[in-house]
Amino acid sequence: MTPSTPVPPVGERIAQLRKERGLTQAKLAERARLSTSAIAMYETNRRQPDERTLAQIAEALGVHVTQIAPHLTAPAASRQAKPAPNESQPGDRAAAASEPNRAEREVGDAPGVTQLVLTKDEARLILFVRMHPDAMPFLQSYVTADPDKRRQLERAWRLIQAFQG
Repeated sequence: MTPSTPVPPVGERIAQLRKERGLTQAKLAERARLSTSAIAMYETNRRQPDERTLAQIAEALGVHVTQIAPHLTAPAASRQAKPAPNESQPGDRAAAASEPNRAEREVGDAPGVTQLVLTKDEARLILFVRMHPDAMPFLQSYVTADPDKRRQLERAWRLIQAFQG
């Protein structure tokens, strides 16, 4: 890039670097300890990664953070690259589960921004409900059901699965 060349948005740089390395979004997400949907949102500029997330992506791509986001200074990038003591990493599910409020956590220097830490099954359930909102009443009835009713629903579910497979 020459000084007169405009700097592409962060998302485009991430996508470009990922493709140059022959990585899929899923593989980059795995290496960066992020979700595939987060990578997709960053690449399409629907979300902007914070400095710590940029550092994770840069590390996964094998580049310096400033190659993705030239506006970051080297000291700021290196400061955000290391997690604070006693802070869990996004991929550390055991530590995340033990946090008192593990679903919402303040992110670095971005006031008012929360980061959801979900297991793969939780993310799949959210995606399912978003794609099938008509299933929500059933899920709510299951969650609020007494133990006997829940066992009855589970038995019916096992019968449905047995007939399908």
